[in-house]
Amino acid sequence: MSKGPLLEVKDLVVHFPIGKGQFVRPVDHVSFSINEGEVLSLVGESGSGKSTIGKALVRMIEPAEGSILVGDRDVAHIRGREIMAYRRDAQMVFQDPFGSLNPTRTIEQHLAFPIRKHRTNRSVSVDKQIDELLEKVGLTPVSETRRKFPHELSGGQRQRVAIARALAVNPKFIVADEPISMLDVSIRAGILRLMNDLRRDLNIGFLYITHDLASARYIGNRIMVLYGGKVMETAESGELIKYPTHPYTRLLLTATPGNRQRGPLPETSNSAPNLLEGRVGCPFANRCPLVSDVCRTQDPPLVETSAGHSVACHHPA
Repeated sequence: MSKGPLLEVKDLVVHFPIGKGQFVRPVDHVSFSINEGEVLSLVGESGSGKSTIGKALVRMIEPAEGSILVGDRDVAHIRGREIMAYRRDAQMVFQDPFGSLNPTRTIEQHLAFPIRKHRTNRSVSVDKQIDELLEKVGLTPVSETRRKFPHELSGGQRQRVAIARALAVNPKFIVADEPISMLDVSIRAGILRLMNDLRRDLNIGFLYITHDLASARYIGNRIMVLYGGKVMETAESGELIKYPTHPYTRLLLTATPGNRQRGPLPETSNSAPNLLEGRVGCPFANRCPLVSDVCRTQDPPLVETSAGHSVACHHPA
């Protein structure tokens, strides 16, 4: 891995207007980094802000505040041609492998377009690059796969095409937004193994977005737990699974099939977090079994409790 981070996000804020001068803030001062060849697993339930962070990283959404540093360059507020050039560094693989592909185009056409648009390797023909990409993601024989349309492939094969398309521009990092959640259980492991091989062989950094702690641990070097747009806890994968510190992390573990900590869910409510700008206190306070007055009035800072393990909680375990 490189000495410095490949990607560094500092105090990222994303908000959306909801009328009458009010805004919701699904991403609220989030900071993290990703190194070359590293997978950071971003975990949280639906609505926690995971996909919004991913879209901000690839600049499908412009942040309201904060910075996104790729090397020494802040890409948080670039526009126009600068965003197009940035696409060579940052790519995204979406949740739905069919919805992200054009049903009227062949697989060959899907891969040829980004290769011709960005032309990162002019010494190799487009046809050869397409063959190499299909082989790299395990779609063989390539001569047959090239001619097919998305509806002629299985869900897992379509997701491999989506990954190949992301690789076509030789990116530095990839945001994988729940890439296995819509696939059959029997083929999910194959996609995760492919991503792990790409991380190792191509030294690509990944932000792996999921609601599943089991897959987060399997592929992630580190795990970051998100709730209500804020980071609740972050640590190396094995450390976080073995020694969960935040009540919300323990809640997620309790709800994970096959986990030894399964049992009654330790929460006092199932209401959604308050995402309005100007909110105060911990976003998990209305569901937390350890809640106290300070939790409702003061936002807990993210504090390192041991080497590489940080938690935002007034009452950590």
